[in-house]
Amino acid sequence: MFLRPLKLPAQVFCIVLLYACSSLLCANAVGETSAVGSQCSVEADRPVFEHRIETEHFILRWTNASSHAADNISDPEIVRETAGYFEAAWDKLTGLFGRIPYLPPGGSKIGVIFHDLDCYAYADPPEGPIELNSSVWMRMPAIRQSTSAHELFHKLQYAYGFKTRWVPQKPMLWFTEGTAAWAEVFVWGRVSRSCKIEDMFRDTSIDLYQAEDMALPFWIYLVSGNSGAPIDQLMVKLFEKCEEYNGDVNKALFDVIRDAYGSVDSFFLRFALERRDGFWREPFSQSCNYTRILGPDGKDLVTEIEQYQHRRYELSLRSTKAP
Repeated sequence: MFLRPLKLPAQVFCIVLLYACSSLLCANAVGETSAVGSQCSVEADRPVFEHRIETEHFILRWTNASSHAADNISDPEIVRETAGYFEAAWDKLTGLFGRIPYLPPGGSKIGVIFHDLDCYAYADPPEGPIELNSSVWMRMPAIRQSTSAHELFHKLQYAYGFKTRWVPQKPMLWFTEGTAAWAEVFVWGRVSRSCKIEDMFRDTSIDLYQAEDMALPFWIYLVSGNSGAPIDQLMVKLFEKCEEYNGDVNKALFDVIRDAYGSVDSFFLRFALERRDGFWREPFSQSCNYTRILGPDGKDLVTEIEQYQHRRYELSLRSTKAP
């Protein structure tokens, strides 16, 4: 089933089981498999950061003199631009959640450092800086906005107790990385990797529990119900309940679903069916960021999925009419 701890009635279970078996990894531009923040390997040795820019909420540090070329940021304008992205993400996230991201003990600002990583970025442990991949940041400007929002959202997760007051016994990447991917779309209307939108629709056997940041469509569905204007406040309620229940994410999620939509089982069933047949078929408010979601290549992924699902529907009709 989509979420392993779910206990579904037999009829619903049989339907949902059709779409839940495996996890699909997509490649990223670093040349590794899907390396999300909590899985990134960070080298203990960091370069000396001789440059810094300080903003209202962030201190960004970088080097252009490391003997390891992949550490270097040669253009300081890239750092200034990134600082603006972080501040914009701070404003939008704190505006919705009414809470500031986690700050290191005794600190008043979040550190951001640029150096060589084997993933796009990293924001763990909670008291550490946000770490950005210098070479990726240099050559892939299209991921800077989305990745900045993604990593800042991890700091907001810590503010609600994740890893600071409650630590899950098992990885919950569908939750931690999935909601951070949701922040990319909420803040900027774009994602750092197209597979975060595409893969859950192209392979409907991907298990939500195993989907990592590819669980993003589920979180869009949570705040929208696929009908009209989204209720982003549901994400706030989710994290407030996670905090209240000391990290019992399933209990928190089910409470939010029941309060907003009624039956939990029916909600998961609708998500399974619409994930297959027509996720964006209901009109969203044109002013929201779920109407048009850009990939790193600038492609509109919403239009792509709409077209893909339409073609799949036509093929299914042809197959049923075939003698």
